[in-house]
Amino acid sequence: MLRRMLDQVPHAPQKLPVFGHMAALMAGAPWDVTERWLRERGPTVRLQIPGASYLVTSDPEFIRHVIVGAADNYVKDLRAMGAFLDILGHGLLTSDGELWKRQRAVLARAFRIEALRNVAEASIRAVDRLGAVLDAHARSGRPVDIGAQMRRLTLQVIAEATLQMPPHQSDDVLPRLYEPLVEEANKRVWQPFRGYLPMPAKFRYDRSLAQLDAFLLGKIRARLQARRADPQARPADMLDMMLISLDDGGWTDDSERLVSDELKTMLFAGHDTSSAMLTWTLHALTQQPAELERLRADAATVWKGEGMPDYEQLKRLDFAGACLKEALRLYNIVPIVVREAVVDDTFGALVIPRGTKVMIHMQALHKDPRHWPEPEAFRPDRFLGDEPVGHRWLPFIAGPRSCVGQHFSLLEAKIVLSRLALRYDFEPVPGNSDARHRFNIPVGPRGSIRMHVRPRA
Repeated sequence: MLRRMLDQVPHAPQKLPVFGHMAALMAGAPWDVTERWLRERGPTVRLQIPGASYLVTSDPEFIRHVIVGAADNYVKDLRAMGAFLDILGHGLLTSDGELWKRQRAVLARAFRIEALRNVAEASIRAVDRLGAVLDAHARSGRPVDIGAQMRRLTLQVIAEATLQMPPHQSDDVLPRLYEPLVEEANKRVWQPFRGYLPMPAKFRYDRSLAQLDAFLLGKIRARLQARRADPQARPADMLDMMLISLDDGGWTDDSERLVSDELKTMLFAGHDTSSAMLTWTLHALTQQPAELERLRADAATVWKGEGMPDYEQLKRLDFAGACLKEALRLYNIVPIVVREAVVDDTFGALVIPRGTKVMIHMQALHKDPRHWPEPEAFRPDRFLGDEPVGHRWLPFIAGPRSCVGQHFSLLEAKIVLSRLALRYDFEPVPGNSDARHRFNIPVGPRGSIRMHVRPRA
């Protein structure tokens, strides 16, 4: 019945008996393969792998229907997130229904203006610490791995903004616990057996996960105890704001786990995507010296002398924001998301039966020349001016399930990018490439992005 209802949608090419499209998907980066299929037969095609069938679409109107117009008819597909559930827990990224509504309300409070002001201050301090590292590289003549430095910086910012962690503790604890988990989770997406076989990688993963959980629970319990000892204490970070939200409704047995899961989500989404965005943007700007000079000129109107710009000034940094948004469009750090219909639905003449999985292909949308002329060119001007981008640009999704941390991420990245551009010249090392990782999400560079740096006058 399902197949008959969807007969009007063409199959993607390269389908095999039994295995469907799995072999073709494994032949290259899956988001690149599916983008090519949409170019050939789209804007919507049918895709089959063992145990699941998908509608894959880059049609902006269909996408808007799924994530905005009929958002209540669709839920997140946990199969697509399965390997990351240990890292994300039942946080906002993985939940739906009443649990999602409760968590959204809690996090909306945590991401209020007061928190974003703290993010701005934490970002400035993190850039200044990074400056000492870059100065040392400049003196030695050794190139710097920009991706590694951006991961370290964004972990420091999110750790300070959420947990008031000092940078030395962030550097010591979080990469050691978090990065092996993310690396192994990405491998399990394509090799699920790794989660079950008694192999050394599984034991390391389980040990790191237990240590991360224990570390976060210790932070939560200590903070809760401190707040109860002094109920009038001013909220200092996002953890405080989450605890206040939950205290308003009463602290229950599952509150501790909810907060722990949200902290894990914030650490993952708050550093991995931001670091990839900054790495790609710096990489693109080193290929476009004129755009880098425009960035410096715009940043200089905000960073004047030694005085600290106020929050409203920092929010502007318009050209830095345009560069970051264009990098998100061009490099597609999160290229796809998947939703599953929980009721029978319709879009125009298309009947979408309950259980249908819809793969929203942001990468194909962002590279569609009908919406973005010269889609392979880095042109920040696309995001300046009065014309809204609407549903042609969706790195943070849209609608009720849009990314609650998008303003955090963009504010942090604008501050980091503009201050680095003003303080340093960057010379890319030969061999840097636009090549993206084939399987990891968020999608970072396949190889290191390395640059020589020189302090500017």
